[in-house]
Amino acid sequence: MSVKEAYVGMDLDTSGGDVVRAIISAIEEDNEGVVVEDFSVFKKVKSPGKLVLKRETVEEHLGQDFDMDQVHIFMSSYFGFIADWDEEQLIIEWESGED
Repeated sequence: MSVKEAYVGMDLDTSGGDVVRAIISAIEEDNEGVVVEDFSVFKKVKSPGKLVLKRETVEEHLGQDFDMDQVHIFMSSYFGFIADWDEEQLIIEWESGED
């Protein structure tokens, strides 16, 4: 499996309720090939090669404003490298976009 095919992602604490559901829905909408595994107390959300979480998409699913700093509250761990994290988006990938 190449780096571009290997999964990256995050574990989200299900106690986050609506916010975590909105985050997962946003990830599923903005990424292809997303897999969500339910472990009851947390959900593992993984995407092949790159995962993008957009504030705007979370807000659409949540129905209210969302601050990207809130991701810290619900993300218990992640796998891959955080390539970008600002007020608009979070990107996790195995390598930079440079080939």
